[in-house]
Amino acid sequence: MAATELGAWEPLPLAAAVELFRDAPLRWWISGGLALELHVGRSWRGHGDTDIGVVRSEAARLRDVLDGWDLHLASGGELTAWDGHPLRAEDAENNVWCRRDTRSPWTLDVTIGDGDRDDWIFRRDPSITLPWADAVLHTDDGAPYVAPEIMLLFKCREPRRAKDDLDAVTVIPMLDADRRARLAGWLPADHPWLPLTEV
Repeated sequence: MAATELGAWEPLPLAAAVELFRDAPLRWWISGGLALELHVGRSWRGHGDTDIGVVRSEAARLRDVLDGWDLHLASGGELTAWDGHPLRAEDAENNVWCRRDTRSPWTLDVTIGDGDRDDWIFRRDPSITLPWADAVLHTDDGAPYVAPEIMLLFKCREPRRAKDDLDAVTVIPMLDADRRARLAGWLPADHPWLPLTEV
C-alpha cells in the first residue's frame, strides 16, 4: 500500500527534525534518501517523507521525545496506534509514523534499527554488523546520519524502486574505496549495482 493511502504527508523539514531530536535521550540518526544527500552534499530528487532512525532497544523513549504527538506503528500496509510496547523485528514492526495530532498530516517516519552497545546489526541478516562509529556518521554541525553503504543495503532488495536505482547510480560512484568495497561485499553476487562499486 502506498504511504499516501494511509493519510496525507507533509514532511518535517530536516533542520526542524534535527532540532527536535538534538537532545533526545536515545541513539538516533537521519535515514532514508536525506542521509544520502547529507553524505554527498547535494540533492538530486524530492522526498515524500523525513526519516529518522532509532535503535530498537531504545524505541520506547520516542514517546518522551515526541510527547503529545500521535504515533502509529506502520506494518503490513496498516497503521495501528502505538502504545509504546517493544517493537519486534520478527513481526515487521520497523516503522513508526508520527504527526503532531490526529488532525495533522504525517511528518516523520521513524525507522527502527537494530544493534547492541557496540555495533549496528542489519536486521535482515544479523551476520552483517558495523561498529556504531562507522555506521552513524556526522555532518560538520554534528547531525548524525546513517552511513551511505548501509542505506544502500536497505535499498538494494527486490523489487527495487526507481528512486533506489537513481540513488545508487548517483551515490555509489562518489563513495570512497572502502565504502564501495564494503557495499560490494554485502550485495548479492548477481546484483546490478555491483559494477557501480568498481568505479
